[in-house]
Amino acid sequence: MLTTAMAFGLVTLLIVFVVAALLDCVRTPRERVRYVPKWLWLLFLLHAPVFGALVWNYAGKRPEPLA
Repeated sequence: MLTTAMAFGLVTLLIVFVVAALLDCVRTPRERVRYVPKWLWLLFLLHAPVFGALVWNYAGKRPEPLA
């Protein structure tokens, strides 16, 4: 029973992480996207969701400029 609850929790966290990365990619302005076009990032996020979300969060966009 506890193992099932932990697995459900982990799957839920992964889904939230992937959806947040997809939304972040869609909302990020084109000027801040690094390395490849935005449509290619979205394709990558859809085909390799967990790995794509990790790469997007660490390398996919430039930091926001300080005001």
